[in-house]
Amino acid sequence: MLCPCEVPYRAHATEVGDRLTTDDTLRPYPFEVFRGELPPELLQMVTDRPVSRVRLPDGRPTWLVLGYDEVCTVLADADFTRHAGQVEAEEPVGAASGCPVQPKVRELGMNGQAHTSLRRLASRAFTARRIEAYRPRVQQIADDLLDAMEAAGPPTDLIGGLVAPLPALVVYEVLGVPSTDVDRFNAWVADINSITAYGSPDAARSVADLRAYLAEQLERKRTEPGDDLLSAWLAAQDGDELSDEEIIGLAVAVLIGGREINSISAGMRALFQHPEQLERLRADPALIGPAVEEILRYTSVSPMFLVQTAVRDVTLAGVEICARDAVMAVPWAANRDTAAFERADEFDITRPVNPHLTFGYGPHFCLGAALGRLEVEIAIGSLLRRFPNLAPAVPVDKIPWRPERINCGISEFPVTW
Repeated sequence: MLCPCEVPYRAHATEVGDRLTTDDTLRPYPFEVFRGELPPELLQMVTDRPVSRVRLPDGRPTWLVLGYDEVCTVLADADFTRHAGQVEAEEPVGAASGCPVQPKVRELGMNGQAHTSLRRLASRAFTARRIEAYRPRVQQIADDLLDAMEAAGPPTDLIGGLVAPLPALVVYEVLGVPSTDVDRFNAWVADINSITAYGSPDAARSVADLRAYLAEQLERKRTEPGDDLLSAWLAAQDGDELSDEEIIGLAVAVLIGGREINSISAGMRALFQHPEQLERLRADPALIGPAVEEILRYTSVSPMFLVQTAVRDVTLAGVEICARDAVMAVPWAANRDTAAFERADEFDITRPVNPHLTFGYGPHFCLGAALGRLEVEIAIGSLLRRFPNLAPAVPVDKIPWRPERINCGISEFPVTW
């Protein structure tokens, strides 16, 4: 997701560090409309040009980082920040957009001690014990959805039947959202996730409405705590405590990041594209763990990722990057780097070592990774158990994608059994 606090693009030319880059000298990125696969040209660049310069859809010149080691560096090194306001500059970065240059509260996108302290407190709600405790409820939600699919009979849409409602219902329950408010949440998130609505009044209004709603819920949780993340964050202390604004920011991040798990549908698509792997998983359900990891590595849900800013002049893969340059590391491309993975372009659910970067890396590793893994495991495992003869109802290459969303995904997935 592109951060609204980063430097806005000037239509004619943009000063980047001590260089002047004219917009017509840079190739637009993405190179083509995303349809669920990173283009061969981009995958070749992972090896040949792991760092190159492109122009993003909003016009900003940006360093595109694709190699595994280089992506790890950008995600973990203090030389890169997700807050442009942390970079010293003559003109305050972000001022033109009306965003505060220095955040007043700690946010997960920050670097340094502020990020570390917030992450320590936030992670207390994501312990292995707490996530595993959700397993029975996630399984029940999946079973209920599959019951409805089975009752309706084939063919049916896998997206509407399982892929879309499962993570939404799980994240709402994890956050303690009453079922009566689900429709409002769905509308807010749809506005926020729309790439065409980026910076639009609708998206801004939905963010404001969502934050106001969460503030009301926090007040209620103070007197009526429950077994949910908001209550857990209110109780988190370690010589420090989370402010309401910090909790709201965390909740928004969990909601936006966890409400849609497109790896479920992308994973089923990959399994249908590789029938020998699908049969192997059907024959040995115990392979679901490594299968989930390979799905997360092999599939791509977007050609985009968070745009960061270089704090100082740095060299990456022999390329000079100046302070204040925009940098976008793409984990899904790094997951196909042959220097990091043997047979990187092969889909192998028995892959023994799989250090993929789908959930990030280092200090910015996704807090909700364990919950995401649990949902993909339960969704795909339950689907294959319930419908042993599950098959796509249309050719896999005809399954439509929705490239207009920031978090791309399959829009409709007809299946039969």
